[in-house]
Amino acid sequence: MDLRQLRTILAIAETGSLTKAAELLHIVQPALSRQLKQLEDELGAPLFERNRLGMVLTVPGRRFVDQVRVSLKGLNRAKAEIGAAAANLMGSVAIGMLPGLASVLAGPLVTSLRRQYPDLKVRIAAGFSDFLQDGLEDGKLDICLMGDYLQSEMLVTSPVFREPIYVVGLPDCGLSPSHPVNLAEVAKKPMVVPEAQSLRNVIDRACTIIGVNLNPVAESDSTAVILDLVERGVGYTILPVMPITPMLNAGRIVGAPIVSPHLWRTVIIGSPVINRNPHTVNALQGELIGLLRPYVQQFSCVGVEWLADTP
Repeated sequence: MDLRQLRTILAIAETGSLTKAAELLHIVQPALSRQLKQLEDELGAPLFERNRLGMVLTVPGRRFVDQVRVSLKGLNRAKAEIGAAAANLMGSVAIGMLPGLASVLAGPLVTSLRRQYPDLKVRIAAGFSDFLQDGLEDGKLDICLMGDYLQSEMLVTSPVFREPIYVVGLPDCGLSPSHPVNLAEVAKKPMVVPEAQSLRNVIDRACTIIGVNLNPVAESDSTAVILDLVERGVGYTILPVMPITPMLNAGRIVGAPIVSPHLWRTVIIGSPVINRNPHTVNALQGELIGLLRPYVQQFSCVGVEWLADTP
């Protein structure tokens, strides 16, 4: 049993297809099939069964893959720690962030990386969580700060911070941060609904739990457009507190946290499980967490909570 076989098993489990796994690992399918058979012969048990859905893990296969994932994660971390002492990061790296975080972090991050690793080329991609997660899974992005979108066996993720989600309206609407509003009451208001998928997932799940539906009068994937519509009196909206804090402080809008149930947006940091450059990703994660923490802690007064370990 070798590392190549372990990566093969993980790729098949994550893609559910010999063809897609071979493409992901850049090897021909017959070679991948031989590696699978050799490992199954060594273990003495079938790891997959074929059906109309593709390659599906057996019960022993599921247990084995769970252990492989833990082992590879530990190996990647060990390789990164060993290489960090002497290596100068080179090549290129693609970093994804939510738009609000990119506007704050991209400049300091690239400046810091250029100073420490002048041979490293950096690309910053800003987008919503569905775009960022697709980029990680497709190999177009190496590491991302994104909303907690959909669980994926292809990614390694950990929480960074969470922020309360507010209902927002005009200054004379009576909302106040000190008086939380039940989601059932929020659902009765005319609503400018955000289209960002990770945020919509949080809102829609909560509405389903208590058996209510929002009353949408407009939708947008732009926070700036949403807030402009609120200021024009089109309706209320639902947004995380950090992006709206400057307008709250300026008195242009007011807001209140949503409760029953409490609504939170959790921001996570993620990278692919099958990672060809763990040293670079490990270094970038430390940089991102180090830059993000003091920024996030400015918002502790409005209920934002830091979740990540200290780098």
